[in-house]
Amino acid sequence: MKDTLATYFASLEDPRSLRNQRHPLITLVGTSLLAALSGIDSFSGIQDFVDMHIEDLSQYFDFPHGFPSHDTYQRLWDAISPTQFQACFADFVASLEKVASDVISLDGKTIRNSGVDKAIHIVSAWCHNNQLVLGQTKVDSKSNEITAIPEVLQLLDLEHKVITIDAMGAQREICQQIIEGVGDYVISLKGNQGTLHKDVKLYLEDPHHHQLINENHDKGHGRVETRTAMVSHEVGWLNETHNWPGLKAIGQITAVVRRQGKETAETRYYISSLTLDAARLNDVARRHWSIENQLHWSLDVVFNEDKACIRNDNAAENLDMLRKWALAVLVKTKEKPEQSIKSLMRRNSMSFKHLATAVKKILHA
Repeated sequence: MKDTLATYFASLEDPRSLRNQRHPLITLVGTSLLAALSGIDSFSGIQDFVDMHIEDLSQYFDFPHGFPSHDTYQRLWDAISPTQFQACFADFVASLEKVASDVISLDGKTIRNSGVDKAIHIVSAWCHNNQLVLGQTKVDSKSNEITAIPEVLQLLDLEHKVITIDAMGAQREICQQIIEGVGDYVISLKGNQGTLHKDVKLYLEDPHHHQLINENHDKGHGRVETRTAMVSHEVGWLNETHNWPGLKAIGQITAVVRRQGKETAETRYYISSLTLDAARLNDVARRHWSIENQLHWSLDVVFNEDKACIRNDNAAENLDMLRKWALAVLVKTKEKPEQSIKSLMRRNSMSFKHLATAVKKILHA
């Protein structure tokens, strides 16, 4: 296990001075990952995890001075370069990405109780097919997602990929970057794009402009949702006004939700560089929301991220990435498709043998 992990962390520089290196870097990083796989969500928790499993862990890692303290873990993750750690994470993800990733969704999440002056905000690229984060970047405290999205796109292979972004990504420069990368986009609209949203909305309000229609039904958790998608490829008039890079289609999706006798409806509008049909629009839009329903939900509910209270920006960003690393491993090591991530974490915490078997399985996959 140690040797295999070491291959992924080969490019990670040890930020500590030589006189402070009482514990090997791979020991600290590796045990942090194993702790995250067992549901540990604090530096003191990592210390307790190692203390309780020191005999088993010694089969894989070196502990020349006994188990490391929580301060040791905190100082290390404060000092590690998030850029370098992300590069290691990218190498690991590349080894797991077995299914073609045709749709990649970008979205941001604020980590509450993080940061020194302001909670940090991370924009992630999520692959629904593989249930993996393919890359991420932290939003500058004095900026917003518009400046961070191009940085995330630079980390990705955009060729033949469909990039989905919410309304924040409806920027000409962002769409142009995707087109130049030989990719395509499906981006939702809101009222912050000047007249673009208004023009698309007015055009699609006329039923005569609905070239393609698809209706999709979904049931679960006491609710019934009907999603009706409509698409038009007649965008010449829109390009004359807005000159949008690569624009080939516009669409709308009206979602009607029925729950406990009550009905709510919401309509969203989209632009795309694809000549997609309505069924494809319904599918792509649904996959985009998996970044919220699967990734962000897991970080908040399963990994307890918002209550971690890690103030140092580097540590907060690194630990966010570590949780995503753990999530990728947990998803790939499910014993049954219906097994919950929380259940798998509990099993890891109860049995070190179970934990080690799962990790070795994924590392040698």
